[in-house]
Amino acid sequence: MKVSLDKLIRRETDKIDLSFFEKIDTISYCDKIYELASPVNIKGKIANTNKGLYLKVDVDFTILDHCARCLDQVEVPLEYSIEGFLVKEDNYDEDEFEDFDAFIIDDQEVDLIEIIGQTLEFNAPSAVTCSQECKGLCQGCGANLNIEGCSCNEHTNDEENIDPRFAKLKDLFKTD
Repeated sequence: MKVSLDKLIRRETDKIDLSFFEKIDTISYCDKIYELASPVNIKGKIANTNKGLYLKVDVDFTILDHCARCLDQVEVPLEYSIEGFLVKEDNYDEDEFEDFDAFIIDDQEVDLIEIIGQTLEFNAPSAVTCSQECKGLCQGCGANLNIEGCSCNEHTNDEENIDPRFAKLKDLFKTD
């Protein structure tokens, strides 16, 4: 989703209205690839201001992630706003934009998917669960406890996994 900025830069117009609905398979940023389960919906504008080109858009889409407890695939709907200035790298002054987000652009166009990738990591949840009642995986046998029961015997696993240096401590907790 590349948008030409020629008319804004030449001041032929004050703003460009954005309205996109596009199917994209993945978005990548910093070697992390996010799979998308829905099209990306973008609505907003790029306006020419005294400070430069200001981007204000609302985005919504759904990514695929894995449950932090049972590792099943989960659809995670995301909806957030992106606001900031579009700045060419040679015009970027960190002090001038310290109170605002600044997105570096290379030439006369901006790639909105690249900007979504830059903001996605801050707007995606750090841990996702498939449900509040998710039981997760058994630590011994790895069974998904939402689907099946545990196939290991805790007492047997405890006996086998005891570090010999701590074996004597087990006797302290015996009840006769």
